[in-house]
Amino acid sequence: MVNQLIMAIARAIRKEFQQEKIFTDSVEQGIETPCFFILCISQKEFAKLDVRFLTEHTFVISYFPKNGNYECWEVQSKLQRLLEFITLDDKSVLTGTNRKGKIKDNVLHFFVDYDFYMKKEKKEANDYMEVLTIHEKDRGNEC
Repeated sequence: MVNQLIMAIARAIRKEFQQEKIFTDSVEQGIETPCFFILCISQKEFAKLDVRFLTEHTFVISYFPKNGNYECWEVQSKLQRLLEFITLDDKSVLTGTNRKGKIKDNVLHFFVDYDFYMKKEKKEANDYMEVLTIHEKDRGNEC
């Protein structure tokens, strides 16, 4: 699921930033700027009723600018809107929450959460009894 979310985030970013490279795996030294790096920094699951469970995913999108902090603030403003809703491969739409950005060492770090419910596949139980035999006795008409 994480890979599907990363690809959906990359597609959303690509709508606005056609020329910038988007990395989803580790990056070697000497990258060309400007570029994006998408990383899932945490994933949690919480059991809910029956077969349902809540999954929480936190992502950081790092933007390495060519022209400093001014460019980072511009990109953060665009990411706020681009990552509010993302579309998965199956056309379902997820809402990004807790969207915020921080600039550290001239790199924008934009955080976003995608939380949603999923269902576990319920296994068919084939543990049925084949034969059931009942023995009973009648006590008669006693009161």
